[in-house]
Amino acid sequence: MIQLSNRYIMTGVIYDDNFTTHKCLWDEYYSENPQRYTSVLERCNSLGLIDRCIKIPSRHATKEELLSKHMAEHIDLLESTEHYTDEQLEQLSSKYDSIYVHNSTYKQSLLAAGSSIELVKAVVDGRVQNGMAFVRPPGHHAMKSEYCGYCFINNVAIATQYLLNKTATQKILIVDWDIHHGQATQQMFYEDPRVKSEIIIVQLPRVLYFSIHRYEHGTFWPNLRESDFDHIGKGNGTGFNVNVPLNDTGMKNEDYMAIIHYLLIPLAIEFSPDLIIVSSGYDSAIGDPKGEMLVTPACYAHITQKLMSLCCGRVVAILEGGYYLKSLAESAALTLRALLGDPCPVIESLQKPCKSVMETIGNVIYALRHYWDCFKYNICYKENLPEICYNFFDEKPEIYQTRNMYSKIDTSSFDIILNNIITETILYNPKFRVGLASKMVEYSNSLKNSEIYQYLKSKVGNLHILKECQLTIEEFNIVYSTEYTKDIINKQQYIGNIDKEQCSTTSINNKFIEDDPVFNTFSSSVGPLLQIIDSIFKNEIKSGIFISLSTANFRKNEILYTVNASIIAAKYAIKKYYLKRILIIELNENITEILSTDQMLVISMHDLLNSSKTINGNNHINISWSKKLFNEAEFIIMMQHLILPIAYEYNPELIIVSSKFYSNINNIHGIQITPIMYGHLIQWLSILANGRLILYEQDGHDNSIYRNECLLQCSNALLGKPISKLCIKNLLNLESKDILLNNIKNHRNNWKSLQL
Repeated sequence: MIQLSNRYIMTGVIYDDNFTTHKCLWDEYYSENPQRYTSVLERCNSLGLIDRCIKIPSRHATKEELLSKHMAEHIDLLESTEHYTDEQLEQLSSKYDSIYVHNSTYKQSLLAAGSSIELVKAVVDGRVQNGMAFVRPPGHHAMKSEYCGYCFINNVAIATQYLLNKTATQKILIVDWDIHHGQATQQMFYEDPRVKSEIIIVQLPRVLYFSIHRYEHGTFWPNLRESDFDHIGKGNGTGFNVNVPLNDTGMKNEDYMAIIHYLLIPLAIEFSPDLIIVSSGYDSAIGDPKGEMLVTPACYAHITQKLMSLCCGRVVAILEGGYYLKSLAESAALTLRALLGDPCPVIESLQKPCKSVMETIGNVIYALRHYWDCFKYNICYKENLPEICYNFFDEKPEIYQTRNMYSKIDTSSFDIILNNIITETILYNPKFRVGLASKMVEYSNSLKNSEIYQYLKSKVGNLHILKECQLTIEEFNIVYSTEYTKDIINKQQYIGNIDKEQCSTTSINNKFIEDDPVFNTFSSSVGPLLQIIDSIFKNEIKSGIFISLSTANFRKNEILYTVNASIIAAKYAIKKYYLKRILIIELNENITEILSTDQMLVISMHDLLNSSKTINGNNHINISWSKKLFNEAEFIIMMQHLILPIAYEYNPELIIVSSKFYSNINNIHGIQITPIMYGHLIQWLSILANGRLILYEQDGHDNSIYRNECLLQCSNALLGKPISKLCIKNLLNLESKDILLNNIKNHRNNWKSLQL
């Protein structure tokens, strides 16, 4: 592990210049070419990413490893081509769909498969936390005994099978986001045959295959009926094959994120994989002539970091397709950057997913509803049997075209668009990932000597500590006008013996507030919070954790009691740094009086049993429920179906999460929430806003194990370190569905992302 400034570099990478030898000898414009590999490496190097990774040595796969998923005849035929003439190579290529063979194809295919094995093995062995393999030729179309779609050896399938056979890995999630359906990978795990492992015998299905691909009711290549949503596996593998067919072109970030939030994340949490392998094709990226989709490079970074939260960070991306070089290179580079734990670039505000993708999501849920608890009471569930539509009836040819398949592509129009996207994408990466500040009321010594810091240090290493400071009257006046301050004083009956005429002047009013003991107590709590904001927007830290004494400890007749520290911090950031959108998540209580502006969105969560008043509007969202306790399964669906879609539409520049970590109860105003769940909450939110997130602990006097664990999991999330896997045992029910639907109904008029 390499540590620099509280950054932890545990990302492996595999590349080898031998991946450039395989090429088409008779068609210079063939889509799958060596420039795909070199363009990716050049972009990664230009961003300094490769040097930050741990290089894993490449190697050739053995015959034994290949035979785990391919027939011997399949392998032997490919090996024999090493000595073919050009004419013989083209003649053999014509027998397969979208294939060219070169004299180097066999060894390069072995190198791609062996390198994929080495990378997943490095992750499982703990030598690296995650990684990316820049290999070619791609593999997910290579069937057991047939070459297909530029693929000869199925790299992902062989790497997966190696782990199942040779290691203690029990469950692997394969996510295939290449625009073409990985039909070969699907076939290889469709029944998930029970091969006895050398380490352990697994009783449950071990592989969950999840593919997002262009389908258009069978008219898009590979034109297979089994690429549709109703093909969900067979025998022991039933329910563990998930096809998400896209039946329109022009799909955008919001369409893909809807699939991730509504399908992939709930499934993955329930499956609880030990490792995630991504068939990482980028032909769904904007400008790709095959995919004809509009997914931006930054979107892949967001999806990658969502996956990293699901299995203690163990994610491996293995390169598949992608044929518009500029878009391919940028997308792959941002994926690697996400694996390194760098802040995700901001993507444009997400809007309502298209009708076609929501129909597909509903169809998938219908097909899988009997196999997954997360889909039994899903709001996208369809009562009626979905229509099956397959419109491809061409017969398979005996001889396939080998020349002039692809004309030279004019990318000039998309070059302009993508250059603008790249220019506008800020790759923000400050020196320190987390800064820690505290109101030191509970400690006699400095924060560095405190129990909580020593606990965190023992688990995650040194954290960057910000200097202690207090809120000054000048900073207070940045946030509040003199008239507003005097209004608070009058409301709290705090003037007492002070002459009202004297109070009308700014200078006397400022001095009155500055000298007041209540203001001094309050300022020592809020000052460090503002210092975190300053450090974030001076690019010194990415995020901050603030341990503070809650303002609720003031007596109700004292000045500033009605002032919420999160609101003060937000107003400060708006006025000093000209922010336009700040998201505040309040988990501690139902806020009945807030000081909000158009530049803030406050989301508060609470049960109706403890709330006295509910405020809803464009600037304030109350998420509530009538049951006594809201379990973690329900919390997750509320996050994926309501809070995250709103957050992505709002597109905040800063996020403040305000909560209390009490040890005497294991719930926050009706939310049953564990430390691990807190970590996931912070990780999900920190993907937004360039990672600029502040965790504001309102009451830090309790040094319980529960509180320590909460802060540890949140620290790990902000540092980019692995957070523990969620183990959700609570089942959803009809009441859960009604609660979610009622909350969506309350807010859908103000948010396009909820108008499903």
